[in-house]
Amino acid sequence: MKKILLGITLLAAIGVFSSCKDYLEEEPELKQSNELTFSKFESLDNAGAALYGMFQSSDWYDGQFILQGELRSGNAKNPTSVAGSGRYRDDAAWNYTASVTSPLWSYAYYTIARACNVINNLEGKATGDITQQQVNNLKAEALFIRALCHFDLVITYAQPYTSQPNSLGVPVVLVTENGQPARNTVAEVYDQVVADLTEAESLMSDNYSRADAADAKAVVSKAAIQGLLSRVYLYMGQWQKAADEATKVINNKKYSLATGEDYINMYQAAVGNSYGEIIFEVYGSKKNEYWDDSGWSHLPYITAVDGYGDVCATSDLVDLYEEGDIRTSLFYKNENDNFTSKYKGKAGAVPYETNVPIIRLSEMYLNRAEAIINGATVSGVTAESDLKAIAAARNATAPSPSKVTVLQERRKELAFEGHYIYDLARTRTDVKRSDYDATEANRNIPFPDKRWAMPIPKREMDANPNMVQNEGF
Repeated sequence: MKKILLGITLLAAIGVFSSCKDYLEEEPELKQSNELTFSKFESLDNAGAALYGMFQSSDWYDGQFILQGELRSGNAKNPTSVAGSGRYRDDAAWNYTASVTSPLWSYAYYTIARACNVINNLEGKATGDITQQQVNNLKAEALFIRALCHFDLVITYAQPYTSQPNSLGVPVVLVTENGQPARNTVAEVYDQVVADLTEAESLMSDNYSRADAADAKAVVSKAAIQGLLSRVYLYMGQWQKAADEATKVINNKKYSLATGEDYINMYQAAVGNSYGEIIFEVYGSKKNEYWDDSGWSHLPYITAVDGYGDVCATSDLVDLYEEGDIRTSLFYKNENDNFTSKYKGKAGAVPYETNVPIIRLSEMYLNRAEAIINGATVSGVTAESDLKAIAAARNATAPSPSKVTVLQERRKELAFEGHYIYDLARTRTDVKRSDYDATEANRNIPFPDKRWAMPIPKREMDANPNMVQNEGF
């Protein structure tokens, strides 16, 4: 088992409990010994609630993880109609060094450390009024979160599985102790992600939802586990498994594709419960420890004209939509620039709080369509029928199914949700951009190229003698 470099213990995680006031009606104590925390199911369950806190960081889902990908892929650019704050200037040009790279590393490994502390201390907790199923549900939550963290890390700092599965990935961390872990291979990381998710799927009860959650879609469910498994299998090119997991979610009557105004409203809803398309999202709250004092580094301010307006959509993206497509309603003009209103924020919240969708039902239809195009079979379903389901919900025309058209449909449907750059990577597709005003030499990024794996942060390189930097950095 690999061990995390910084030696985070659950005592360090307890500070995040205060960030979960919107999740739990009863606030837990902020300080107690590791021994006491590890010994009580109730304390471990509170630690499970705390695992979600870092997702709202502006360095992760409520900021850079999403926007760096959009800028690199050609979905986004720096506008000319708004002066902006000067941030996000290196991303479109792929100008990265060990000192200027994704900040995801530390946040993801902190979260992994906390998840490991829950996972590794649940043995024997089914006593008294605590059932084994309660223990299993909590373990499944932590396994999902550990898997999601490892997955986000490996797609960021390593070459894609479909290209170089035996190249250097990221450290697989299963125990929270002092250590200086070396990098596992990409394949080994994916194997652990799949192992965590399949165990989580087997453990969690069908109707489990964390008690007292302010947003039931912002905590792990069995459908979220299946949705992430479908995505992971898709990234591995395991087409039948990707289709099978997607089908489980599509057949779940709790979820349905949003249409008309419901589609627009789900991005500004206070919680995800109101609309059936959101499977898992990050719940935006100023009470979260990882909300900065102003909110000005989070998605709404970075992508809005009345915020900083550092990032807008390219015409390469916006021109893909046909007239009447409901998705065009999520873009608005400011002089010659197109801005997204997907993260307009919750009504009345300034600085804006926003929920960030991580897994949606439409992705499951797209995953299954692509898997079928690549040879998977699902009784009574075709790639054409899945693409038509998306198109009908968006008032658009479904294309003839092919590897090219399904990739374009993913680009349109999942825009500004952080997917397209990784779709290009796993399909080994060059980045080609017309609406682009950064360094001309970096307009088009070929595949393969060393830059598809972002550099390991300098802080990690300096602290860990066993860490190997990515080629060329």
